[in-house]
Amino acid sequence: MSEGLPLPVPLPSPLLRWASACYRVGVGWRNRRFDRGVGVRRLACPVVSVGNLSVGGTGKTPVVAWVARSLAASGWRPVVALRGYRPDASGRSDEAMLHADALPGTPVAVGADRHAAVLALGEPRTPRTVVVLDDGFQHRRLHRDFDLVLVDASRPDLDDRLLPAGRLREPLASLARADAVLATRAENVDDRLAAAVSAVHGRPPTAWCRHVWTSLSRWRGDRRESTPTTWLSGRRVATLLGVGHPESIRSEIARLGGVEVLALPARDHDAYEPSRLERMLERCRADASIEAVVATAKDWVKLRSRWPRDLEMVVPELDLRFEAGEAALRAAILRAVEAV
Repeated sequence: MSEGLPLPVPLPSPLLRWASACYRVGVGWRNRRFDRGVGVRRLACPVVSVGNLSVGGTGKTPVVAWVARSLAASGWRPVVALRGYRPDASGRSDEAMLHADALPGTPVAVGADRHAAVLALGEPRTPRTVVVLDDGFQHRRLHRDFDLVLVDASRPDLDDRLLPAGRLREPLASLARADAVLATRAENVDDRLAAAVSAVHGRPPTAWCRHVWTSLSRWRGDRRESTPTTWLSGRRVATLLGVGHPESIRSEIARLGGVEVLALPARDHDAYEPSRLERMLERCRADASIEAVVATAKDWVKLRSRWPRDLEMVVPELDLRFEAGEAALRAAILRAVEAV
């Protein structure tokens, strides 16, 4: 990766600096209480957390799936637990639906109180159950036996400010409590990023990985066709990207030769209210040059039952590819859960 660390962000307004200072005090007080064990509850099974320091997407969902599959391959029975942001009318969140699709047969516990959510599933009564927390680094009310923190190599945010002036959920020093760091969206091992992580965490990232588009799922109604990613070359598409880091998807579309002619507005975890969705569809139909709409699997799980047959939807199929450290990271996680 040639970009290295991002340039310092411009100074925020005095009001944002004040708000960030207040936020820092609150986060510090909260972390000191948890450091003393106040309010921390335990489950009768090992817990592995996958999380990050900053807001926005760092690619947690594929990593959670990789952790769960690695544990299952070693004889463990994983249960995924997550908060479940912006659930739909049936109470399901996009992330919960994604995990259910990616990990068939794996129980998924959803709720702001993840301890209670796991217990509500009847876990961990089954032998060799292990809970995998999705976005769990700040959810310190539940004791964990391994904390994996992701750092997006394409925008590490290590020199950013705390919310709301910046993107950090807690001070950079909090990285020291992680058991391991995984650099995501990394084209290769970046020495500058490794040094920056090591300066805070005490050692460089254990592993480096990237998200690879293996194929495209093209949908017309209920009909799905798997197509090589080269299909995008020269295609004029609209995008509908309700994710935390849409720039990474746009970059991949451009790299594959796709031409984004319309970017439909979407928020992270967007619920796609019917009236807004209809306006988006009208905009797509108004441009006859648009050959398809590209969305992520996170968007598609919410849109599939409502998507019209006259507009083709294209969903990238992702896989996690490690550039370095996969075996070392898997071994560290297994050692931690076996020690419980």
